[in-house]
Order: sequence, then C-alpha cells, then structure tokens
Amino acid sequence: MTSAALGPVQPQERIQLVDVLRGFALLGILQVNWGWNTSGALSQLIEFFAEGSFYTSYSFLFGLGFALQMIRAEDAQRPFLVRYVWRTAILFVIGAGHVIFIWGGDILHTYALIAPVLLLVRRVRPALIVALAGAVLVVTMAPSVSPSANGNVLRRASPERVEADRILRQTTMGNAYSHPPAWCQIIPGLTDAYRVAVCTRAASVRYQVTQQYTRLDRWQYWDSSILCMFLLGLYAGRRRLLRDAARHTRLLLWVGGVSLVLGLAGSGLSVYGDVFKAKGIALPEGVARWVSDYYVGNIGLALFYLSGLTLLFTHWRLAARALAPLAHVGRMGLTNYLMQSIMFSSILGAHGFNVMRDVKDGYCLLLVNGFYVVQILYSYWWFRHFQFGPAEWAWRSLTWWRAQPMRVVPRPSAGGVP
Repeated sequence: MTSAALGPVQPQERIQLVDVLRGFALLGILQVNWGWNTSGALSQLIEFFAEGSFYTSYSFLFGLGFALQMIRAEDAQRPFLVRYVWRTAILFVIGAGHVIFIWGGDILHTYALIAPVLLLVRRVRPALIVALAGAVLVVTMAPSVSPSANGNVLRRASPERVEADRILRQTTMGNAYSHPPAWCQIIPGLTDAYRVAVCTRAASVRYQVTQQYTRLDRWQYWDSSILCMFLLGLYAGRRRLLRDAARHTRLLLWVGGVSLVLGLAGSGLSVYGDVFKAKGIALPEGVARWVSDYYVGNIGLALFYLSGLTLLFTHWRLAARALAPLAHVGRMGLTNYLMQSIMFSSILGAHGFNVMRDVKDGYCLLLVNGFYVVQILYSYWWFRHFQFGPAEWAWRSLTWWRAQPMRVVPRPSAGGVP
C-alpha cells in the first residue's frame, strides 16, 4: 500500500475535469450571490440561467466527491464511515462560522446537515440511487400540487400548523434581537448593526438544526433539491462517469438534451410565468410551482451545464484548453468560496465599505467577474508553491489529525539532481 493511500487525495490523483466543473460552479455562484445589484433584463438573465442552477451543480459535485472518497477508501481497504462523519462535522463548523460571521447565504452548513443521508445509501446499487433521486422529486411533487402544502415534503401541513411554525421562527429571530447571547456581547469591535446580524444568523442556524432537521415533516423544497443532486452525484461517482467521460458520450448527450429542455421550461415558468399567464398560457398552479421552484428548471440547467462542459472538455481540445484555468479555482474551491464572501461581504458589503451600494448593473457584474479573474490568477500562483488551498489544508489536517505537507516538493531532474 502506498503512503498516498493512507492520507487525503494527493494533487497528482485529482481528476482535472472535476476541478473544472467545480470552478465553473463557483463562477455561477459568484453571479448569484454578488450580482444582486443588477436590474431589468440583466437581472432576469441571471435569474434565468444562474439562480438555483449553480448551487445544484455544486451539490452534484459534493455527492460525486463523496463517492470518489468512498471508492478510494475501499481500494485502500481502510475505514471510511467514522472519518467521513468527522470530516462532515468539521465542514458544518466551517459553514456555521461562515454564515454567522461573514455571509448569510452560506450553503456549506446545509450540505453538512444533509450529507449523512449519503452514508445511508452508499451501498445501494447505482440504478436504485437514480430511482431514489427521482423519488425525492415525486414525493415532493405530491404535496406541492395542493395549495395547502405550504412547502412541506412529507405531508400537507394544516394552516394552523404553518402559522405555529411561522410564529416559532419569528420568536426565535426576535429573541436574537432583544436577548443576544453572552458570547455575542463579549466579542469586541462589533458595530451594533453587525452584532445584530451575527446574533440573528446564529439563531437561524440553531433553528435550522434543532427544528428543521430533527423533524422530517419540516423537510423543505430547498433541501430536497440538494439531496436529489447529492444522489445523482453519488451515482455518477459510483459509475465512474467522469473518470473516463469519453466512454459515456452517448449517455452525456442524452442527459444534456433532455435536461436542457426541462431546464429552459422550468426557468421560463419561474422567470416569465406572469408573462405566460397574461397571454393565457399557464399550467395548473401547483404543477407550475413544482416545475419552477428549485426543481425542474434548476436541476435541468445544472445537469445541462455539467454534461455540456464534460462533453466539450472531453471531445474538443480547444475548449479543454480554454476551460483548464477554471481547474485552478476549483482545486481550492472551499478557499475561493470563502474568499468571495470575505471580499464582497466584509469589504464591499453593508458591514464593510459598502461600495456595492453605488455599483449598478453592468458595472456590478464587471466587478464580480473581474474578481473571478483575480481568483484564477492567484489560484494558479498558489499551486506553483503549495499543494492545497489554505482552507483545504486546514480541513484535511483536522480530518486526518495531523498537519498535511503544504509546500510543493520539486521533482528531481532526469539526472537525479533537484
């Protein structure tokens, strides 16, 4: 057994295509999280092509990463379950810190809370995994076609129950304002506005853990779309679809074609539903909501992006070269995701210099995408000197209970001299 089999995946073992897809997903997440200062047609384009379809892409890659880690552990004949649970717990702490102190739209802590479901189905046959992913949508659709569903997946909630849940959540948030916890009060250097934001976000995370995730009847549309993509990513990883994508061209073409049709239809209903309704073109209310709300449109476009980029990267050399720089960003995806929040929330956001307040429309997107170019450049520079991104290094070191080697070791020359 090699030493690499005893630790985290090494740089030479990475699949470049997966890093490219992760880098592309981060590009889309950047538009959604920080391109909000746009209006009119530009805002609608972001909503149509990006809103909801990139966090679902990242969810797919999370499930794929789970499968790759599991396969690698099995090949090395070493335990997987306990270490993955510990790794997920660390991710939750990172995500909770991120959502509380930096950016209220964090997705990492939600991923960590849903990830244990993958452990329950990790031994299921691949074909059944796809069936389970479809079942998530079907079970969600059943209540959603009824106006009384109110977003609950496993049962139709009564109006009284929904009102009680709303009051409970408002009370939880209100207590954060009026009775902030002691730990929040003793943190020095916080403005009153930022202190309120920190306390409220902490209360929201607590509510999410103690209420929503201890009660199956509180499972929401958002969680189900993430779980669906987790399962599809697990399927792709178990089938090793992206390790040798050229062998699966027909499947990728089929998935890309079908998902494009569904994605355009779903996003069209979500963004332009009122226009269709005004012209007398409308589905029943419940069906239209299921098609548009975090499901068919988002999942369809996400699968189209993933399959389309995979085909381009695999079969078109020029496209592979053009997409290759995204791999630098995706290789340190956790670091770059956090850096996006630090840059645009802490420095340019309302609790920083608030520059974004005066940046509108195209200039906003120019600023956002200019920063992504910067991320490509510093990621490229970083990996010339280091093996892991800073956040990845910390996560891996905590996972394995030992500091991972950080510096790139120069390869010896042909003559044996470094």
